[in-house]
Amino acid sequence: MNILKLLIASLLASQIFAAQGADITCLSSICSTGTCPKVPTVPAGLSWQNGSINGNCAINNCPANTSSGLVNASNPFCTSCPGPTVNGVAAVFVNIGFTGCVASTADCYARPAHTWTNSDCLACYGKSSQYTQVDKNGCQANPPGADVSCSAATCTTAGTCTAVPTVPAGLAWQNGANSGKCAITSCPASTSSGLTGASDLFCQSCPGTPNGSVQAVFANNAQTGCVASTATCGDSRTANTWTNADCLACYGNSTQYAKADKSGCQATALPSSSSSPSSSSTNSMIILSSVLFTISFFF
Repeated sequence: MNILKLLIASLLASQIFAAQGADITCLSSICSTGTCPKVPTVPAGLSWQNGSINGNCAINNCPANTSSGLVNASNPFCTSCPGPTVNGVAAVFVNIGFTGCVASTADCYARPAHTWTNSDCLACYGKSSQYTQVDKNGCQANPPGADVSCSAATCTTAGTCTAVPTVPAGLAWQNGANSGKCAITSCPASTSSGLTGASDLFCQSCPGTPNGSVQAVFANNAQTGCVASTATCGDSRTANTWTNADCLACYGNSTQYAKADKSGCQATALPSSSSSPSSSSTNSMIILSSVLFTISFFF
């Protein structure tokens, strides 16, 4: 029975710990905390020991999984006990929070300027800040806007770009990813509705939900959302180009039908072809012919 217990304990331990870690270089060949960084406190039992090459150090027994569940991990620990490789990127950097070894192309903390990518943001911060800023100098919760052209490249100067919506709060213009362009710093999660004071330029940087191949890059008539219209909803629209779909997008259900000459939108649909004057005239001729035939029969 005691032998069976030992075998079970050994099996359980093998599921928690995999093998000795890879070699790293600490401050000296004396492999202990102080010379090497502190080991994670969770899971318990981790320590530094002499590596396989003289003068190097390694974790004594790596956990089977180091991508999450750690407490106070470090880059040296992750180098010795990496997490799973993702798309060819080794998971040798500790995430923000020190809870896992993640596949980032560079350090999540001490990193060269303007080197963040969406994949690195997701690895280091998780879904809470998974998008890179437009200048790639940090991460944020929502994606930055697309580049647009304002009246000048001084994007942060009031009046250079159209005013941002007042709701939601905190929206602003900044220099775009490309020289001379501007972009919204962080687009709301949804711009199809819930805005106050939206503009076409804002919607081009932070589009709403497309409708098929039609992109939602125009502000609706009430300036409350970015809608999938084939042209602007405003007064600068080319004359006689309204369609039912554009009327619905720009005005909603209240004014969803294009006028007969396509010069604007209206609340009611156009008469169907079955009730058009030509159809009525044809019906009248048929009735008249029948009456004349009946009269001729009696005379």
